[in-house]
Amino acid sequence: MQKNPTQKLIKDLYELMHQHGIRKDDEFVSKLIVMLVLSQNNELPDGITLDESLAEYKGEWLKLIKALQVSEDAQVRRLFSYDESLEQLPLPLLHSAIKILSKYQEVALNKTAEQLINTIINNASSSSATLPELSVSLLANALLGAKEGKTIYATAPASLPFCVIASEESQSVYYETVNYSGMLADAFSIISDNRFEVSYSNPLEKPYYSVSKNELRYFNYGVSFSPMGAAVPKHISDNIDGYDRFVVQTKKIESANILHLIKQCQDVVVASVTEGILYSTMERDLRQYLVDKGMLKAVISLPSGIWTGTFVKTSLLVIEPHGNNESVRFVDITGDEFVEKTTRRLISLSDIDKIVEYVNSDEELTSAVSVNKELLRSKEYGLDTSAYILDVKEKAAASILDDSKTVILDNIVRFERGLPFKPEEGDHIVLEVGANELNEIGDITQPTKEVKVSKVELNKNQSGILQPNDIILILKGSAGKVGIVPEDAPTKGDRCWMANRSGIVLRVNTNLIDAKALYAYLKSDLGQVQLSSLVKGASIPNISLKELKTLPVVLPTLDEQQKAVSIVDKSRETQKAIQQLLLEHEQRRSELWGLKS
Repeated sequence: MQKNPTQKLIKDLYELMHQHGIRKDDEFVSKLIVMLVLSQNNELPDGITLDESLAEYKGEWLKLIKALQVSEDAQVRRLFSYDESLEQLPLPLLHSAIKILSKYQEVALNKTAEQLINTIINNASSSSATLPELSVSLLANALLGAKEGKTIYATAPASLPFCVIASEESQSVYYETVNYSGMLADAFSIISDNRFEVSYSNPLEKPYYSVSKNELRYFNYGVSFSPMGAAVPKHISDNIDGYDRFVVQTKKIESANILHLIKQCQDVVVASVTEGILYSTMERDLRQYLVDKGMLKAVISLPSGIWTGTFVKTSLLVIEPHGNNESVRFVDITGDEFVEKTTRRLISLSDIDKIVEYVNSDEELTSAVSVNKELLRSKEYGLDTSAYILDVKEKAAASILDDSKTVILDNIVRFERGLPFKPEEGDHIVLEVGANELNEIGDITQPTKEVKVSKVELNKNQSGILQPNDIILILKGSAGKVGIVPEDAPTKGDRCWMANRSGIVLRVNTNLIDAKALYAYLKSDLGQVQLSSLVKGASIPNISLKELKTLPVVLPTLDEQQKAVSIVDKSRETQKAIQQLLLEHEQRRSELWGLKS
């Protein structure tokens, strides 16, 4: 037998399921391992043991299942009464499964629940299931602190791996989940070293752990790995709730779960949130509530690729419902120091003890910093870690800005929108400029996409027609990409140019800086670092126009402006030369064996 018999058992059972084309393999494997654990503990009903004779007659197998379905143990009863899948196993598979289980009847298994849940997580990495890599649960468990004499409450389906981890240290873990599919939570409770209580209910709609209609049962610690991006029902967003949990308006399940946990738990709450919760206008009230009440202790930025089925950027919030925090600790664990690759698509966290140490420290570190309430208020309660923890380039940029005379972008340009109208509305043709036309050499290249507009719409949006040396900045998609309009671009009539909806036009309206110099600045290392710091969003990167308007721009000296203008002019010459060379190359190539139409 191999050094780790538990892993071998799990592997053998999954391979058996795959050989027989069983789709719900997680449920079958979990139930079979529960049977083995019960058998090892002499807890199977009617003195039945798992040996090969059990598979010789299906009647004996069905007798065992029926006995389990009426067990006095509520978790066993629920698990085996959920459906009739075990009764319907084909005999060849059943025989092979019992043969595998009987081999392990006398074998000591180690951390069975943890190794099984880790297998499920790894198997789900390429599917639509969304579970945190096991190290996230280990981190959440460590963040809670000492478990002796403490009760632990967890909610949301993705928190099941946490319950498995927490139950290794505590006999007082309570799990409330809306996901009763397969009763997997019961299975994992049964095979854990310490069982945890499971309630299949909706904690937001009708919490199970309550004292009365208006009072929840209290726990010490709480954890929630919430569904990502799911919206709450209107009555929750309007705080129509007997327990008075939703004291600020919220639109997302993640936020609602946080408010629920704050009401139900007294000491520490750890909750996962998507990046948008940290800066979106929609959830500002929640952020303000947590900060102003002193509840928010820390924001821990997690690396992408640590959840199955998604690369959405997430963070962990560490919350202390009793308050008293005058600052918030921001910790960035997305760097190589805390991240390691696994054998599959997922990545894992390393050095969890150091992460906890960073969270509990007040020292300013490369990847951790404490920010006081006043600064958070001045930044509209934005909790995006990248806004407070700067990398090497960002620190260098900040130093330059501190030592330079600057002006905000809104004071030196007029912002113009491009194409506000719908296509196919008229007979006039406008050429659309987007990210693809913003090349890396010189001027914006000749656009080819045509948009038909009416004369009324064109007249109404005259200010959006691109003028020579207008700067286009992409706000959505290729956020931060910059281009400048050539001096021979058409400025009126058919086939004039306009920026598409993903971009914004910057039209210099001051003598403080030349348009070409501003373009060179935004394209420079300093400008690009500044623009990168404004980019938000994991699936669709975007820049807030409100934040862009406050971007500080270093006012160049006359000599620097002249150099910048010269650089732009040289880039234009280079672009024209390249285009001429490409044209000549194409002409030479077509002279041999060309096909004339």
